[in-house]
Amino acid sequence: MLFELAEPSQIASVTALSKDEKYSHYSELAQHIRINRGLAEEIIVLEPDLVLAGSYTATGTTTLLRQLGYRVLTFQPALDIDEFRNSFLRLAAVIGAIDKANQLLTQMDKDIAEIMKPETELWPRAIIYQPNGFSPGFQSLANEMLNIAGIANLAVEFNIEYGGFVPLEQLVVAKPNVIILPDQIERFPALANIFLTHPALSFTNAQEITQPPALQIKLPEKYWSCGGTFIAAAAARLAMLVSE
Repeated sequence: MLFELAEPSQIASVTALSKDEKYSHYSELAQHIRINRGLAEEIIVLEPDLVLAGSYTATGTTTLLRQLGYRVLTFQPALDIDEFRNSFLRLAAVIGAIDKANQLLTQMDKDIAEIMKPETELWPRAIIYQPNGFSPGFQSLANEMLNIAGIANLAVEFNIEYGGFVPLEQLVVAKPNVIILPDQIERFPALANIFLTHPALSFTNAQEITQPPALQIKLPEKYWSCGGTFIAAAAARLAMLVSE
């Protein structure tokens, strides 16, 4: 949100993950900005006017910074578009960027409205499948992205609220139309990734020729793991890939 709203000269430091193109939508902008790893010592030497943090990360650091008199603004994880919108406007009000925020949100809403959803109520059924079989639930920005694209989230059928693990066997039985995989499997080899490369994900069954194999799509987490107006572009991209 800060990258979208603030001028580069206003940003004293960003998290180290901001430079990782796999996880950060604005990794290019972060290349020339000083990084931090959430340590109080790193922040104090910068003497910032404002510190931004997530409500569940570096809580020891944010507590100490408050005790030392620094202004700390924390944000809960956004679980849907409305929560993101509220956080976006809250940050904009603090840094004096309300007009810019409203312009970006208006464009986001316009982009969302232009996405062509399936005309039928039988939307393609999809699952976002991550290492160890983890899948974001129906209370998540990932679910919001799927809904915007006109894609049904299997997490609803599995009754996964915020996120949970889906056994490979359960996924095979469910027979989704689409499987959305991360694109960093080769970059981080691990046993947790075995789920993501298992041949069963193709759902090829000689005795059930009428069931087509699931469409596998690789979509970087940077498009939906954090709140940003770019969620509209992510949904549009996903809708296009599914409709092809």
